[in-house]
Amino acid sequence: MGAIVEEYRRSPEYTKLASSTKKDYLGVLGKFEEVLHVPISDVRRRHILGMRDSYADRPGLANSIVSMWSILLKFAVDREYVLANPAAGVERLQLGEWERWPDRAVDFALTHFKEPMRRAVVLALYTGQRSSDLIKMRWDDYDGSAIQVTQKKTGTRLWVPCHADLKVELTEWKRNATSVTILVNPASEQPWNRIGFSNAVRLAIKAHRELKGYVFHGLRKASASLLAEAGCSALEIAAITGHMSLKNLEIYTRQADQRQRANAAIAKLENYRRKT
Repeated sequence: MGAIVEEYRRSPEYTKLASSTKKDYLGVLGKFEEVLHVPISDVRRRHILGMRDSYADRPGLANSIVSMWSILLKFAVDREYVLANPAAGVERLQLGEWERWPDRAVDFALTHFKEPMRRAVVLALYTGQRSSDLIKMRWDDYDGSAIQVTQKKTGTRLWVPCHADLKVELTEWKRNATSVTILVNPASEQPWNRIGFSNAVRLAIKAHRELKGYVFHGLRKASASLLAEAGCSALEIAAITGHMSLKNLEIYTRQADQRQRANAAIAKLENYRRKT
């Protein structure tokens, strides 16, 4: 793939593009570092889907990555390096908000997912981090009470205290740990790469119709929502999740406030009727 990228950048198809378009393309190509070593003949649809899904929290970028795959593979087909373009027809992600995992979906995953996917769900739910940060968490980052995180997307450094339930899980996991990272690819017993993890998550979710329509990034929303429902302010939630925009987090706090007010309203109505 690396050779294809270099040849494409020397080709008229690329050199004739406007400067602004070239700049945009180079930004997207910078995300292809993990696949540059893959022989062009070995590229499969799963590589494209995995890379797309690994940027599910940024659907605009995810779709640009799919488009770039299609451009590169069409270029390779035209030059007879491969016979077909596996990126053709790959569905783009919907722009907008991903749905939060409701409690029933979380409970289902925790009950039915096998390791290592169950572990990933637990870690996502209790830390509120993106998948790109979850797969980089090392045992050295955990001091028995909190996990240190440097977020890949923003560079933000976070100290994330661990919920009592997560501490129990971490103690059990560490007892049999064979990797430097908390999440491990069982096929290699090595840390996950971003695309491999996204593929594994996608297949785990796809295997259960009860989880249809959900993506892994929705667990980050579930985590933020649970914090809001527990009474946390937007600033307190951001201290855990690392959100840079409090405006986004205020959606969760408003929803939690609405539920609490609605419950209070119905409780008052029930008490009133019992009195009359």
